[in-house]
Amino acid sequence: MSQEYRVTSAGVSAAEDRSHRMRMYFIAMALRVACVVSLFWVHGWWVILPAIGTVVLPWFAVMVGNAVATETRTEVDAPEPLEIHAAPEADSPADEPTLIVLDVEPARRSARSAAPGYSEGRTADRTADHAPEDAS
Repeated sequence: MSQEYRVTSAGVSAAEDRSHRMRMYFIAMALRVACVVSLFWVHGWWVILPAIGTVVLPWFAVMVGNAVATETRTEVDAPEPLEIHAAPEADSPADEPTLIVLDVEPARRSARSAAPGYSEGRTADRTADHAPEDAS
């Protein structure tokens, strides 16, 4: 089974924190509405419980709604480093150097060759046009 690592010490995202606080505020205010409505049906000394809920729940809802998640410092887990071992020696002689030969025509890459209407055949014409003339 693979092991899970925590690679960042970042806390909860702002959107997720705001969503959680809104949900908690909604639940507290829904309980308050239930307490207010139950005041009409509860009789005797039991009316004290919904009355306390009606008074205390708004304070609790505001406290929960404004409580932004604080960043808790957690130690970042790091996996064990892998050990790198040298490759086994090949059976080739060590005193012979390896020679790599590239037999490719070099391609000239310049800004002029990328211009539209430019072709390789016109190169000689351009150089002949700009050749210095004899002053004789």
